[in-house]
Amino acid sequence: MQKDEDTVRQERVVEARARNISHNVRCTECGSQSIEDSQADVAILLRKLIRDEIRAGKSDKDIYKKLEDDFGETVLYAPKFDLQTAALWLSPVCLMHRLAVSLMLFNSVVYG
Repeated sequence: MQKDEDTVRQERVVEARARNISHNVRCTECGSQSIEDSQADVAILLRKLIRDEIRAGKSDKDIYKKLEDDFGETVLYAPKFDLQTAALWLSPVCLMHRLAVSLMLFNSVVYG
């Protein structure tokens, strides 16, 4: 009885981790959906691969690394921060800064 409960508990942990990882991985066939939401054959295979890797004792970081190595950086929804992706990560900050400066200048001209 205890063994069955442990197996069920362990499968719930595997399922929760797999779903979490799957939500952060882009379907290589669909492009606009995560593999969790996609029903494409490749998405089904990737979900199975993720579960197998979890059962083999791999960490989430190891699984993300394997997927990135096999399919490229674009398979992940959150690309890492490096020189190539700096513009992607910094553009919202620069845009907000420009907006704030523009509003301050506008206010000083109109109400100044």
